[in-house]
Amino acid sequence: MSRLTALDRSTLEPSTVATLDRLLQDYGPYASLLGAFAHRPPALEHLFGYLVQSKRDALISPRHLEIALLTASRAHACHYCITLHEPKLAAQGISQEAIEHLLDDQVPGLDAQDLLVRDYSRLVTLTPDRISQDVHARLREYYSEEQVVELTIRIALCSFFKRFNEALQVPNEDVVALELHQGPGA
Repeated sequence: MSRLTALDRSTLEPSTVATLDRLLQDYGPYASLLGAFAHRPPALEHLFGYLVQSKRDALISPRHLEIALLTASRAHACHYCITLHEPKLAAQGISQEAIEHLLDDQVPGLDAQDLLVRDYSRLVTLTPDRISQDVHARLREYYSEEQVVELTIRIALCSFFKRFNEALQVPNEDVVALELHQGPGA
């Protein structure tokens, strides 16, 4: 059960309602998560506004973004995020076997770039102070500095969302199938 009171839209500023409605459309049907952030309108607007822009910019392919996000979610055991990102990764053509073994050394069906993204995500999540120059050099074979920054931001946000969702007991969203059918999302 959430530690926040249920969102009463009638008590919100009209600008917050407009932001919430826009994000439900542009970010995805994540009423629980967005509703939790609506208690702090600047965070709602700016954090999720960034995520919407990130999706529009598409600096990281959906496949590699979902590998990174599910790896981070699994590495720190965020049930909320795992539930959201497993089907999204499957929608990118990754087999269920690969998804189940994503944190293993060998993952069937993943290429060198997939594994590098997975490894980088695990390092950013668990031991960011131990990322070697070699890892960064390998990343630069595939990504510009702007893309490395984008990838790092998105991975690091997984840890933020885990802590936020668990501290406030934000209810899991049961909307991934709907989102995949409609298109928008994280």
